[in-house]
Amino acid sequence: MAECNMVDRGTRVKKKTFKKTPSGKNVKHYSRFKRTAATCAIEGVKLSGTGNQIKSASRKKAKTTRRPSVKFGGVLSSKARKEVWENYALVKSGKKELAQVTEKVKRYVAPQIEKVNK
Repeated sequence: MAECNMVDRGTRVKKKTFKKTPSGKNVKHYSRFKRTAATCAIEGVKLSGTGNQIKSASRKKAKTTRRPSVKFGGVLSSKARKEVWENYALVKSGKKELAQVTEKVKRYVAPQIEKVNK
């Protein structure tokens, strides 16, 4: 009978890396870790300007190259950031109450208002 070379499902989903042992043989190592691009905390879209690198590789770079140097850079997308600042301005001017802001956006608006009120 022919030997079946199928890999079990649990292994197939994992990231495969090849390591060279001290004896010189190459062996496969499977890990659950797969690099994923950073996503926006509000919208869930992929963040631009943050990269998709190994943590050790990104740590070697300067902070400014790792993420955009704007408020909420590396956390929120530009569209979501704009929404946060619009809601912040409306709440601060009194045209909108904090209770009327959606929960996801409120998480970022409330601390900014507290900073101003101090």
